[in-house]
Amino acid sequence: MASAGSGNGDPEFQVAPMIDVLLVLLIFFMSITTDQMLKVDKSISLPIAPDAKKRENDLKNQVVVNIQWQADKGVSVVKFGDKICEPLEQLSELVTPLKKNNPQLKMIIRGDSATPALEIQKVIDQVAMGGVDDISISGVNRR
Repeated sequence: MASAGSGNGDPEFQVAPMIDVLLVLLIFFMSITTDQMLKVDKSISLPIAPDAKKRENDLKNQVVVNIQWQADKGVSVVKFGDKICEPLEQLSELVTPLKKNNPQLKMIIRGDSATPALEIQKVIDQVAMGGVDDISISGVNRR
């Protein structure tokens, strides 16, 4: 990083290698963030929870389940990552190996504000059957 420079004995600091390292780190963190953001379904309108507490982001231990309510059909569509869990029992089968590999696994359930509480409860039951005991339900403080 430093070289002999001209003849006066003062070393010169090379900036180019530092910029290369910073760019590599920037690309690395952008790719991680993009991977995590893909798991959140932006089409879901979260319920308002004015007294909700913000949870710490623990990206390596968090997994997201999205529940989209289809009012015209009267059914919910449960997505775990990019996989639709049909029937719902598939969810516990998908969660079980993740919990075995990561004992600190935390599940975040994101459901439409129009989704009936019974449908949310069914998802919570399946996640609990998969062994996850740290379950949170997402909401927003305001619109």
